[in-house]
Amino acid sequence: MAAPTEAPVSWPKRIGWLVLIWVASVLGLGIVAYLFRFVMGLAGLTV
Repeated sequence: MAAPTEAPVSWPKRIGWLVLIWVASVLGLGIVAYLFRFVMGLAGLTV
């Protein structure tokens, strides 16, 4: 069985995907935190 002859992915593309996934995870965490804060405010749990 021969090895695939695909060209390796360039470093800038790999770093771009890493940054994209990191930004998406930070935004997702921020949305969840905001929703928790909103629900806690509705329940009367304010600081």
